[in-house]
Parts: sequence; structure tokens; C-alpha cells
Amino acid sequence: MPRDADFLEAAKAACVSWDLDPIEIGILSHTENVVCRIKLSATKQVVMRLHRPGYNDLAELNSEVQWVHSLAHAGLPVPTALQTDTGDYYCSVDIGDDTHREQRFVGVIEWVDGKPLGTPLTNTSQDVVPHYKTIGALAANIRCHSNQWDPPEGFKRRRWNLEGLLGDTPLWGRFWEAQPLTDGQRLLFRDARELLRDQLDALSTGPDRFGLIHSDLHLGNIMYDGADLTIIDFDDAGYGWFAHEAAVALHPAFGEPWFPYAREAFLEGYCSIHEMDSEEISSIDTFLAVRSLMIVGWLDARPELPIYEYFSVVIEAAEKAVKNLVTTS
Repeated sequence: MPRDADFLEAAKAACVSWDLDPIEIGILSHTENVVCRIKLSATKQVVMRLHRPGYNDLAELNSEVQWVHSLAHAGLPVPTALQTDTGDYYCSVDIGDDTHREQRFVGVIEWVDGKPLGTPLTNTSQDVVPHYKTIGALAANIRCHSNQWDPPEGFKRRRWNLEGLLGDTPLWGRFWEAQPLTDGQRLLFRDARELLRDQLDALSTGPDRFGLIHSDLHLGNIMYDGADLTIIDFDDAGYGWFAHEAAVALHPAFGEPWFPYAREAFLEGYCSIHEMDSEEISSIDTFLAVRSLMIVGWLDARPELPIYEYFSVVIEAAEKAVKNLVTTS
């Protein structure tokens, strides 16, 4: 695994493609991608993402840029990608040394002021509840855009369908085989997977229920500057159920005593833009359980990340999320 110094050196090398002359480069986060702040002056900075090898190919990354640009054009609060000197949106860099060398695609995005509303894996504060009305409205606006946008030829993004979520090779990994699980937890997660597969299989994948979504709309991907919210990180954007989008947004509050208030606020904001019928609202509970299991698979495949220390908490939360599902079936 490359060191932080290797990533910083690679980020500096990549700046040449955008004709950037940084006065300071720092690592902001290291989860799916390595995200750096490129400070250009006392008042100007941009974000650089060094993408995880093998996760998105170049066609998928360029498709992400196309969709995010269309969302921005439609008035949604999203940062857009910047072009290189050659008119591309990505370059590639080699990172590491002779003992471990990897190639990563690199992109540069507009800077967003503020701080994330929360973190991807740890529980958040009840203070976020008032924001959930706005988050719901943003999710619904993404849905409305998805329903009317015509992707260009060659557009390529993953599918968060039954197989992508709970298939034999799910996009975020075989959570029921995660290394730290006990035999009892493996059995529980296998049983839950089968039950949840049946529930998802019964859901419509027509355009009124299934389309382009952010698919990782947790609080860590929503920035707040004290006045407005901005959605970032479309790395996982693809085709999925709109109820899945809602569940991902609500998942950071799942299990908290104030979860019902967050859910109520989210649905109020959402339904002010696009109505959800009772069947679709009910399916959010299914996707909350799915999300809990998905995170187990995601983190199991990334033991090198600092947030791996929360794995026991993630497993416990997933166990709670599905235990009632299995025992009442």
C-alpha cells in the first residue's frame, strides 16, 4: 500500500495536466479514493481525487462527469469537474515504488466550502434532523432529473439492482463471508440475504421506481456551509431503486432514538418534490437492512483504511438491523 507521501507526490505530478501551481497539497480523506486539497492561493483551491484502482474504468469516470454536469446545469448543488489542458477530465499517475506500484486515474473538481454533515460509518448527532427535509428534497430532485435525462451514447455506470446489491458477487463484496464474522453471524447474514433477495425481487424496476441515483448519499457526502447543502462524491452513482437512495440517506440515523424524526423530515422534503406511495415508502425499511449488510462487505475488502477500526461496530449494527427480519420470517 502506498504511503501518504507517495500520494502527495503523485498529486503534485498530476497538477501539471491542469497547469496548476499549488502552494500547498494536503490529504483530506482516504476511504474509497484518496482526496486531496490543492491550494493555489490564499483564496483559491480545488479538490483532486486519486481514484481507487479497478473500481471505475475511464468510461465510467467520464460518464460520472457527464451526469454531474447535467445535474449542475439543472440547478442542483453539485461541484463539477475541471478539464485538463488537453480537454480531458482525467489523467493517470503511477504511485509507489518497486515493491508496490499502482496506477490511478486522477480528476480535479471544484472546491466546496463547509464541512460534511456527518461521517460515513459513525453515528451522528440529532442536530442533523432539521437538514433531512432539505436532503429529502435534493434526493427527489435527483430522481426528477433522472426521469427526464437522456444519457449520451457510451454512458456507462454500474447497476445497483438485485445482483449488484445481493447477488453472488455483489458490487460491495460478499458480506456474509467477511473475515471477522463468527459462525453465527455468517449464518444470520446468509439467511438475511436470502430473505432480502426475495423482497427486492418483488420490487418493480420500471422507470417509476428505478433510475440513476447518487447511491451513496450519506451525511459524509453532503457539505454544509452554514446556509446551504451541497452534494459531493458521485463515485458510486449508477442505476438503482429510488427507495435505495432514500435508505442510504437515512442510514446514518438508523438505530438512533431520533430516527423517526429524521425519516419524517426526509419524507416531507422528498414528497414536496416527488410523491412516494405507501409501497415505495415501506420498501425503504428493506433497503436500510440491505445497506447495513453492504457496509460489512465494503469494509471487509478495505482493511488498509483507517476506518477499518470501526469494523466491529459496523458488524454489530448490521446484526441488529437483520436479526428481527430473520426471527420474524
